[in-house]
Amino acid sequence: MKNELHQSGSLYLRQHANNPVHWQLWSADVLAQAVKDERLLLLSIGYSSCHWCHVMEEESFEDEEVAALMNAHFTSIKIDREERPDLDARYMSAVQLMTGQGGWPLNCIALPDGTPVWGGTYFSKADWMAALSQISQMWKETPQTIQDYAQQMREGLSDMVLVSTSGTPGSFGASDLEDVLIPWMRGWDEVNGGLTHAPKFPMPSNYSYLLQHGILSQNDRTLSFVHNTLNKMALGGIYDFVHGGFTRYATDRFWKVPHFEKMLYDNAQLIGLYAKAYRNDHQDLYAQTISQTVSWLQREMKLDSGLYAAALDADSATSENPREEGGYYTWRIDELEDLALPHFEAFKWYFDISEHSAWEGKYILHRTQPIKALAERLDIDETATYESLLHWQQVLAGASADRIESCPKPMRDPKALTCWNALLVVGLAEAHRALPKNGYDKMATALLDILLHTVCANGKIAHQYLHGAAEGDGFLDDYSSMGKALVEVFLLTGNEAYLEYAKQTATSIEKLFPLEGAFRLYTNAFDSNWQKQLEIEDNVIPSANSMWADFFYSVGLLADHTDWKTQAQRALSAIHTKVFRYGPNFSNWLEQGLTQAFGSKELVITGPGAKAAAEDLQRTYLQPGTLILWSEEPSDLAHFKGRISTTLTYYLCSNNACQLPTTELNQLLNLWQPS
Repeated sequence: MKNELHQSGSLYLRQHANNPVHWQLWSADVLAQAVKDERLLLLSIGYSSCHWCHVMEEESFEDEEVAALMNAHFTSIKIDREERPDLDARYMSAVQLMTGQGGWPLNCIALPDGTPVWGGTYFSKADWMAALSQISQMWKETPQTIQDYAQQMREGLSDMVLVSTSGTPGSFGASDLEDVLIPWMRGWDEVNGGLTHAPKFPMPSNYSYLLQHGILSQNDRTLSFVHNTLNKMALGGIYDFVHGGFTRYATDRFWKVPHFEKMLYDNAQLIGLYAKAYRNDHQDLYAQTISQTVSWLQREMKLDSGLYAAALDADSATSENPREEGGYYTWRIDELEDLALPHFEAFKWYFDISEHSAWEGKYILHRTQPIKALAERLDIDETATYESLLHWQQVLAGASADRIESCPKPMRDPKALTCWNALLVVGLAEAHRALPKNGYDKMATALLDILLHTVCANGKIAHQYLHGAAEGDGFLDDYSSMGKALVEVFLLTGNEAYLEYAKQTATSIEKLFPLEGAFRLYTNAFDSNWQKQLEIEDNVIPSANSMWADFFYSVGLLADHTDWKTQAQRALSAIHTKVFRYGPNFSNWLEQGLTQAFGSKELVITGPGAKAAAEDLQRTYLQPGTLILWSEEPSDLAHFKGRISTTLTYYLCSNNACQLPTTELNQLLNLWQPS
């Protein structure tokens, strides 16, 4: 055998194409040959922007001694987790069952038929070689021991699906959500934002839920915590002040030191989160963060296809090192001094540049003070201060461009993942609601149209678009996020063609993703029960099932399709008992639970100027649980039928019952009672 990763289009796999390890691509033929040869599988899963994946490659997979051991005893298979999230989820579940934790790189030893028997994440060269030697010796001398453990793993993985579907159905009340919130609050860092421990992840769905629950429950502590967290993140090192965009997480509790890779899914969702926060508290920082993040996406992440790339690497070359974590983003003090920045002492104070604040000898630009404090230090007003801040940013961006040969940009992974691009459509739609004059609606619509023409065909959705071609069958999260994007753009534009596409997507989901109890399987591609994947818990990206339930409820409501709403409500009911132990793992579900606990409304606006009226209300108020629809033309949709008139008219509805229509905005606001 030889290393065959050069045959793949995946950047991550091609990065390993010159390893002395005889890496194979996952395929039925490779698995069949492993069964025939009775060779254990060694599965190594990661992604292109993963720092510790690069470290393990350098220490082990590029090492001739390690490669000789792997080649002698294992069929080694490299997997890009972003291309094959189903395989990643399968073996991540196994490793978590074995060790109680997971992460990347994910390394797993499996029987020739794929059953996992041992695994973990990053290993040093010595630990890796010791483990492989022990396992290969055991497979040679006492193979039945490994076979017996494999059977236990099959049973354990099958049981995980049963556990996920078990529980007593229930509906959410306001007291339930308080019960979820109380233990959650114990982990809040109300000084620095986020949770008390490090590392700190942005977790957009967590803060989206807490923001909306805080509004509905009128909980000032919750709202203060959310807004403080969003301020700390936007000012901290996790946000790239020079180029724009958020990195994946902070390694410390102050949001200062980021793990430098930038992921599309984080930035897509954070745009939407800051947009919701802006509608609740019109802070200039939020609007600036949205604008700069969108600009960075368009400048650095937009592909020739019009879709957006998956990620930027954490590591890049510098004049000191061929590969350095954060090399592109950090600064030596002499570099900063040479820029002749105006008010340099104030600059150093504002960005915490002091003798003892360097990180590995360099500086991460992060802010510990609001712009008001900088204005006081400079003794100028905030408008002039913002102009100074913008000038600093422009000088630094120019300096970054000037040093591009010694500090080149991190490598961009060019795969365009359907789900992550759909999440960006949703984020841009939210941004339009907050800032309707900035053109985010046109960006959202254009991106969705490109998705429809690249990854959608014959009622099916592909998982990704790479090198001019759609690739891979879509998974439940691809279909659900696309459905949500279609609904959002329908709500933005009033174009019923998008709602028709959404209905087709819902029908496809019913055909392609079998129900397992109240939930849907991640994929229908499995041979045995232990291979089933049921994604229920929300993470940095909401779970496939919570996105599906959210989409089915909204499309069912808009299309007047009762069964879709019923399926969504059944799934939400089945999740009820699971949320109390650890609410943050179910935040997207909890957001749906708000409508049960506090009620839901539809605000229907018709007649001349309906679009402008809807945009004005959405910009001014964030009222969770209210779906705002508008139409200026006759329509057969249930919400509009018989309601289009020559006068701008508001209809406020709840539980299929509507208040008397009104043409007076003040009267509507009294009925609606937004916070």
